[in-house]
Parts: sequence; structure tokens; C-alpha cells
Amino acid sequence: MPERSLRRAPAVERAARILDHLAQAGRPVGLSDLSRDLGVPKSSALGICETLVACGVLRPETEGYALSSHCLRWSAAYLSGTSLVSEFRRILLSDRGVSAYTVTLSTLDKDHVTYLDCRNSEQPLGFTFRAGLRLPAVYSATGKAMLAYISPEERRRLLSNPWPAPLTPNGSRDAQRFEDEMRLVRARGYAIDNGEIREGMICVGVPVMASSGQPSAGIAVSLTAAEATPERCDEIGARLSEVAASLALV
Repeated sequence: MPERSLRRAPAVERAARILDHLAQAGRPVGLSDLSRDLGVPKSSALGICETLVACGVLRPETEGYALSSHCLRWSAAYLSGTSLVSEFRRILLSDRGVSAYTVTLSTLDKDHVTYLDCRNSEQPLGFTFRAGLRLPAVYSATGKAMLAYISPEERRRLLSNPWPAPLTPNGSRDAQRFEDEMRLVRARGYAIDNGEIREGMICVGVPVMASSGQPSAGIAVSLTAAEATPERCDEIGARLSEVAASLALV
């Protein structure tokens, strides 16, 4: 059987990178920007984008190309295939311990986290989570929580790419400091995003552990810096651990 690496189609890889880039941008992106940002020849980017338009996956806009509603079919198909999201939603409806806050469910995607579901509170945080959002794992509460519960070797492999640029002044590129934080997360039982995604927003996160002993997802609560007293963070961390234990049974 041919090696997997020999069966890869460059055009498909480029199409996937374009789709990821547009999803991350959250707005139309021009052809020149796509070519520059992804290092793809402009002629190739044009051919791929026009093919995706013909397939109904992209739509042309004055400013460039954007994802079409066709992509929602893939999202819906993925979410319908996992009971984790439905159980997460059920718990949120009945859990008073976290009902007042923004609560998120995410999964580890290499060195990023991808949000599977969220329930944004009415409390203004200056940041709105949404399903499909991707953020650097090293700065997010769920990312830290999941990274803390994999082996140091696997963690180093996932974080072997250039360290992501900090999103706020609170983010650090110090790898040794991050490893120290991983030990603290395991000792404490929960991770903290201390204003690293958004200044003034504190997030408390825990992993959802699979039967294999590896994290399958992460859940987090977001609150304002004024609300995030050490005592309150401990309370939320304990409650989230209970929720995660319930989700682990799904």
C-alpha cells in the first residue's frame, strides 16, 4: 500500500487552507491577501476559489471571497454525530452553578482549540465566543487544561511550531514558564486564562477525560476580572470538574 504522504493532493490541501483562513478571518478576504497570507500563487488561489464558488462552498463578495451557508451542513453533520454537545447543552439548562456565566466547550486541534459550542451570558466581557472559533491553546483556559493532561512529549510535539504571538500583554512566550503552569494546573485541578485572550476577562477551564485517560474536550467559564476572586475560581473549578465527569460518561 502506498505511504499516506504519497497520496496527498496539493490542490485539496490548498483548498482546505483557504477554507480555514476564511473561517478564521470571519469576513471576505481578497485574492491578493489569500495569495500572500498562505503563500499560494495567485493563479492557483483564483482557480481554487472559483471552483469552490461553483460548488457552493464559497460566495464572491465585493471585498473578495467568503464562506457560504453550505458550510453549515458540515457543522451540523459533525455536531449531530456527537452526543457531547447535546449533553453539554442539557447540563447548562439545569446547572445553576454556572448558569450566570459564559460557558464554552472546545476540543484540542493541534496547537489551537476549536470551540464546539458556547452559551454567552448577558454580562459584557468584550469578547463573544462562537462555535467554530479557533484560538491558540497556550492562551486559553480549555487549551491549557487539555495540554496539562497529555504527556510532556506529546505537548512538545503539538507546540513545536513557532509560539503564537500573544493576544494581550498578559500572554507569555516563555516555554519553561508554560511547563511550570502545566504542573500547577494538574495540582490545582483547573487552568486559568488570566486575561490572555481578552484583557479584563478571566476564564477557568477543566478537561473532559476520555476512557483512554486522554482529554477529549475542555469546558470553561468566563467571568470578569472583578468577579474572579481566588475563592470564586476554586468554586467554579470544582463545579466544572463535576460537569466534566458527567460529560466523560457520554
